[in-house]
Amino acid sequence: MNPLTLCVMDDIQTVVKGIASTIPWADHGMEVAGTAGNGEQGWELLLEKDPDIVISDIRMPKLSGLELMRRAAEAKLRAKFIFISGYSDFSYAQEAIKLGASDYLLKPFTQPEIVAAVLKVKQTIEEERARAEQIQQMEQKMMASHAQLRQDYLTALLRQENHISLSDSRWQELGIDLDAGNLLVMAIELDCYTEYGYTLHLDDSEIIPFAIKNILDETLKMHTHGVVLRESRQRLAAIFNPPEAMDTVELLELCRENVEKYSKNTVSIGLGTAARGPREIRASFVHAAKALAYRFYSEGNCIFRFTELDPENRAAPDYPEEKVKELLYALKSGNEEGCHEIIGEIFRQWNISGRYPDPLSMVRLLSGLTFAMYRAFCDEITEEERIQLEADLTALEENRSLTFGGWKSYINHFASMGCEFVDSKQFRDVTQSINRAREYIRLHLEENLTLNSCAQAVHLSPSYFAGAFKKETGMTLIQYITKLRMERAKELLIAGAQVQEISLMLGYEDRPYFSGLFKKYCGLTPTAFRQKYLK
Repeated sequence: MNPLTLCVMDDIQTVVKGIASTIPWADHGMEVAGTAGNGEQGWELLLEKDPDIVISDIRMPKLSGLELMRRAAEAKLRAKFIFISGYSDFSYAQEAIKLGASDYLLKPFTQPEIVAAVLKVKQTIEEERARAEQIQQMEQKMMASHAQLRQDYLTALLRQENHISLSDSRWQELGIDLDAGNLLVMAIELDCYTEYGYTLHLDDSEIIPFAIKNILDETLKMHTHGVVLRESRQRLAAIFNPPEAMDTVELLELCRENVEKYSKNTVSIGLGTAARGPREIRASFVHAAKALAYRFYSEGNCIFRFTELDPENRAAPDYPEEKVKELLYALKSGNEEGCHEIIGEIFRQWNISGRYPDPLSMVRLLSGLTFAMYRAFCDEITEEERIQLEADLTALEENRSLTFGGWKSYINHFASMGCEFVDSKQFRDVTQSINRAREYIRLHLEENLTLNSCAQAVHLSPSYFAGAFKKETGMTLIQYITKLRMERAKELLIAGAQVQEISLMLGYEDRPYFSGLFKKYCGLTPTAFRQKYLK
């Protein structure tokens, strides 16, 4: 706490020096701000220093202590006066007490007496300040509480909460500085929530809406009466009187421009219908929210008015069942490129240029399409991959402000994600099938192995099996079978088996054909190969 300030005034310098210089005021939490030798000097000192306590002779040249006290009171200075004087000035002392002097000391006085008088006044000042601070804190709390009551009341009106009183008297009790009979409501939403995959930083998610609220508050205050409320995490609402000096749309444009200019963010605004009292605020806000919903078809930073919505264009387009069937087939086969092409055709079929169906109806169509895609993937992927798709859908549900273009991006993303899972599963399945085919071939080398018989053994079509087999092994089926048979023939030749016997064991009834094939593969005839390795 800063020390209290003290000024000493007397036309006798020894008195001034004895009080100001010889007493260790700092030890008592006091600081001498200045001294004066007459009343005029004292008045100038009072105006300059505005001390907490003044010790003054009651009678001084040019201006008395009493006159100083009167002037200080008129000027509303804070100084409390302690007067000093002799017995002959007792009548002055009585006047001083009437004027509110804090104490009166008769000359001669001792240092302990003057210190005791000052400390007594100091205690009074500190107690008064403590009470004033307490009262100020209470007033601030009451003001904050009152402001919060107004905010809660207006927010409850927006939401039509049952417990809130909608009467005009409640409006007046809370001192709401708005003409209750001529109100407009706008809904404001941050555009940074609209694009798929974009989210605010955790800190910004509170800082940015707070900054935008302040900008809107100041903009409304400059042109009309209004209040801005935080209606939800993503949405602000403003209740205001139509401006007198400009068109309402001009004011909304100014709000939008100021937000972009001062916060470097953009908002979209929906304007509701007029409200002729507290009871109509909810309906106006609902209309404002419906108007704002049409940002669904824009890139944001726009203004929408409920009165401009065309009821005839609100019906949603038909669900493209045939195209969806094509899409689901492409999804099940993991054809990502084909999926994106069909999705583009679906959105072109939903051509909305020139007309804007009810956004909620469009969201239902888009949600239905996305869920159908999810169901198609479920039969083709693993449980772990299904859980990943569900998590992605959950994130989509939380992003309630996705635009029409954002939905298209999301559906393409979801198709790519699912196709990647399908391709991965198909790759695993094909690998397993080819491995089973290789084992089947190894165990049936003596049989007449054909493309059809091998494909049938692993339940694949011959054409698909042929391509998959070559992709997996790097060889055609015939090349692979021949390789296995020739390697087996080598083992049998080294083991001492006869060429004719080996030929039959490996499914070759024609010995010369087997010998020619062996020579082509190994560079030696069967007989020459055996002689080379049996030396």
